[in-house]
Amino acid sequence: MSFNAVTLLTTDLRHHIASLGQHGGAICPSIYDTAQVLRFCPPREGIQSALDWLRTQQYDDGGWGSPAIPRARTMPTLAAVLALHTHGITSADRNSVNKGLVFLRSDVAQWLTPLPEELPAGVELLLPRLLADASRAGLDVPHELTATITDLARHRRKGLAQMRPRGGTTAVHSWEAWGTEPDPALLDGAGSIGHSPAATAAWLAAAAARPDLEDARAACRAYLADAAAATGLGIPGVVPTAWPIQRFEQSFGLYILLLAGLLDHPSLQDVVRPQIDALTRALRPEGIGFSDWFAPDGDDTAAALAVLQASGRRVDLAVLNHFVHDDHFTSWQGELQAGVSVTAHALHALALSKAPVERYLPHLLAHQQPDGRWLGDKWNASWLYTTWQATVVLLGTKHAALARQAAAALLAHQYPDGSWGMADGTREETAYGVLALRAVQRGGIRSEAISDALRRAERWMRTHYRPLAVDTTALWLAKESYRALRLSRIIELAATLPAPDEHDIVIYERVQYAAA
Repeated sequence: MSFNAVTLLTTDLRHHIASLGQHGGAICPSIYDTAQVLRFCPPREGIQSALDWLRTQQYDDGGWGSPAIPRARTMPTLAAVLALHTHGITSADRNSVNKGLVFLRSDVAQWLTPLPEELPAGVELLLPRLLADASRAGLDVPHELTATITDLARHRRKGLAQMRPRGGTTAVHSWEAWGTEPDPALLDGAGSIGHSPAATAAWLAAAAARPDLEDARAACRAYLADAAAATGLGIPGVVPTAWPIQRFEQSFGLYILLLAGLLDHPSLQDVVRPQIDALTRALRPEGIGFSDWFAPDGDDTAAALAVLQASGRRVDLAVLNHFVHDDHFTSWQGELQAGVSVTAHALHALALSKAPVERYLPHLLAHQQPDGRWLGDKWNASWLYTTWQATVVLLGTKHAALARQAAAALLAHQYPDGSWGMADGTREETAYGVLALRAVQRGGIRSEAISDALRRAERWMRTHYRPLAVDTTALWLAKESYRALRLSRIIELAATLPAPDEHDIVIYERVQYAAA
């Protein structure tokens, strides 16, 4: 790669590192949340621009959301159908509604099979509510869509009945599914209900006739405007699936640099160090959340702990005890599905301090497929992401042979053009593959096949690099799939840049696993 190309890539990377956490974080627009905002609290500037945007996001098959992540399509499709049915006046709106209903009827089959871990957040509460709203609106929707989540819904509602939900918690994040009373105590420091535009809009609708809540309503309206700005589209009412996300951006942006061997790179220190300082200040005794006003979670906490240790900061790993559940780690206590990647990140943080990890390794190993992959995760739909994160943990342990199997799976699933992806090759998923194979090489597993796969993938990444292009690939999971704009870009840039030289940081030299 030429000097000029490396300089351009490095400049791009430096810009995104320096921007981490700014203005609450940058995140793509959400179909589901935009539709719910249009239903519950349409923007005062008017709804037509948001409705037009919503309609243009529909796929030819009638559904909304990426076809590569099927179960993440049902809720945005239902919500979009409801919004267009409520506000749409044109024949194009009616046509979109009809196509959406046809899609939903074809969507039933996937909800009649055993459920995987990678379910949309809150689906057990949100999907039944959407179906009930659609029925009340006179829409012919297939209620079989909830066939396999009935028990989950019952369990979740029982839990809600036994608690008093607080602002900035996961329960409130799905307030639009169960809330009725607009309690102002549920507002958090961002002025939102659970950092969710959909929940905030539903709360505003419930509070519409409450003049005593005008100050709280004003804070919620300001939140929705700020959340819309985070998408970069500039369309009133078009909002992301969760916001603010500044600590998620910071902790995982830096964690990716750690995995890529770039955290200590001399060319990045003037932008990396201030971010590490900010992350150090943000870490609380109970952990760190995806913002300063949301409950701490095990995933952001583990990533932050790994980064801070690798940068020489002193941390108390006992904070991870808040997120232990039997033989694995969770994002929050009481989760219905566990994310393999959360356990992988916690194990990495423990290993960097030479803490014992034997208790938790079996959980990670149990989820590896016979072909060497780890499949989609609760927080990211791509098997390439989960496989990369799990492989990093196994390198340097007595289970390194399983990392070799993961590398073989990556080689087997690479497309002829050098890319990777669940469907077609994507930049972010190809970056996962590149960074995973570079990690394998640094971990001592080398072969000509791995080197050749990397050469082809790196060439593909360089060929598809566009400095100012906006990528819409959405692999991260919440209520629907989304793209964390800065984080995804950092992942892609780290894989497009040449691999760090031998004299640069090699994270595996720092990791001495107690299980080795």
